[in-house]
Amino acid sequence: MPPTEQRPSGAGEKFAVMFREQQPGLHAYLLGRTDPAQAADLTQEVFLRAWRHLPELLARTAGGQRAWLFTVARNLAVDAGRRAQTRNDALASMTALAPAGHRSAGDEAQAVDDVSRVSAAIGRLPEDLRVCLAMATAGELNSAEIAAALGIPAGTVRYRVSRARALLRQELLDADRPPGPAADPDVDVDARPAHRPTERQRS
Repeated sequence: MPPTEQRPSGAGEKFAVMFREQQPGLHAYLLGRTDPAQAADLTQEVFLRAWRHLPELLARTAGGQRAWLFTVARNLAVDAGRRAQTRNDALASMTALAPAGHRSAGDEAQAVDDVSRVSAAIGRLPEDLRVCLAMATAGELNSAEIAAALGIPAGTVRYRVSRARALLRQELLDADRPPGPAADPDVDVDARPAHRPTERQRS
């Protein structure tokens, strides 16, 4: 049996602090890369690995810890993506962030339909936009925190979040717009009845 690695004093408390600070962003990042169930599982796996490497992590700065955690999360997401068959339910949990309040049965049915439509629309966003949107909304991270986690400029984060929201808004507006009247394929619009003069015109 291998010897147990000596952990520094107060390691449990330091791990708890790291978990509280990093878990929301990591979970949101994985929501953008996978589906909600996988995101929860992979987030747990990231922190299990972090616990196993805790002495190494505690020797790093806060930025170094974040980089380590997101590297592990990214690799796990890539592996999960290779196995995944579909991502149609990606980020469905994001639409449940707002409190439900008091709803009638009709309201509840409409809410279920809205969740389904928004979830599907989010899932169709490009992955780079979807990840930033998830981290900003579900993860409640600001652009600087997202930029540090992903290794991209904060301006790029702001652009991606803004672009994701614009695309999502446009798609939902298009979906709500009633379709125009369909043309009858059996009616030839050019085959109109010839104009016939009335009795008064003939006289």
